Amino acid sequence: MNFKAEVFDKFQYLSEVNKFNDHTLHGVIRFEDKLNTRAMEQAMRLLLKVVPILSSVYREENGSFYWESVDYFQVKDNFIIVDNEGDFNGFITEKINEMTGPQIKACIFTSNEDSLAIVMNHMICDAAGFKQSLYLLGNFYSELLENSDYSPKFVINGDRGFKKIIAEFSLMDRLKALLFQRKDSNQNSSYKFPMSEEKNVTPFFLTHEISQNQFVEIRKYCKIKNVTVNDIILAAYYRVLYRMLIINTEPLNIPIMVDMRRNLKNKDFMALSNLSSTVITNLNLVQGENFYDTVTKINKMMNIKKAKNIGLNGLVKLDLLAKVFSDKTGYKMTKRGFKNPLICMTNIGVLDSTLLKFKGASINNAFMFGSVKYRPYFQLALSSFADKITFTCNLYGSHEDRNKITSFFSLLDKELSYVINDRVWVEME
Repeated sequence: MNFKAEVFDKFQYLSEVNKFNDHTLHGVIRFEDKLNTRAMEQAMRLLLKVVPILSSVYREENGSFYWESVDYFQVKDNFIIVDNEGDFNGFITEKINEMTGPQIKACIFTSNEDSLAIVMNHMICDAAGFKQSLYLLGNFYSELLENSDYSPKFVINGDRGFKKIIAEFSLMDRLKALLFQRKDSNQNSSYKFPMSEEKNVTPFFLTHEISQNQFVEIRKYCKIKNVTVNDIILAAYYRVLYRMLIINTEPLNIPIMVDMRRNLKNKDFMALSNLSSTVITNLNLVQGENFYDTVTKINKMMNIKKAKNIGLNGLVKLDLLAKVFSDKTGYKMTKRGFKNPLICMTNIGVLDSTLLKFKGASINNAFMFGSVKYRPYFQLALSSFADKITFTCNLYGSHEDRNKITSFFSLLDKELSYVINDRVWVEME
């Protein structure tokens, strides 16, 4: 059985073609214990069995794209074990080859406290689908420790398209999104994160953790001020970028991702799919503006977008493209019209500690990040697990780029410190 290539599959494929990113999702789980490597290898095999598109390969035939089915028993090299951190970090930034598959791979770094890394093709699904795959993997692993002959009796192979989301909106809502939110999903921006011009680059990722205590304070701040954690992080991001890039008060655009599953009545996990949409945010920072003023601006902007069916514009455009044009023509038009600001942010959200469990192995921290960017593109990603926020930046870059991102994290941390600064809290009350 072959699988239809959905619009977002092809859109993610273009991210690599246009050298925006390598369209691979990445996840890391750090344990406080040892893992059973045999059970993990079996769990990965069961994941391929239950979600058959993960063992497929991407194909093009006469201008049409599809996923060619491959028997999961034939899949090789989707699980490895390493004993040094260098090899483990190299795996974390590994790129999935959609043409050869498989579309998901795992690596265990075996030490006194094991770590697990998962890489997965972004063409197959978005961050929400990746999370569901991690939850399944943990469940299979745990079941196998109880019964080595365990085999799940279900298959995840439902509709991968986004028409079910569009169907939740009236025709009038779709028309409004198309006509009045034209700049919400596809814009250019001339601002660039400062990067080196060295030609010798390698993929890398850098992380920065927010402590549990600081996260608690941020959530307390959100409750008192009636704002969201995303408002806080986006405000801090804008303020750092203004400090680094902009001398005057010119507006800056930053695209963010919105999980459109929020609009579905039935949110059951029935298929791996890309159901996220890009939304362009914009801010004009006034000189001397304090942190709370920036947060208030962000919150007001986001509330307006949410009230106007945030994210719908991008889906309506892609739906029209698929209806009006052939696969071949639609692909060419999307490739020519592919635009994105050079700086973006993705809030991957919560990795649920009640769902992400591996029997007998306590998790110290878990985080996810999106595709590794090609210069000059730059992305801040964040995810949370058990009251920890982990920021991640990933890039095909140089040692100089690493140093600049480290400095960026320091500036971001300084902005976020205003949330727990007693003097600022007193001024704002």
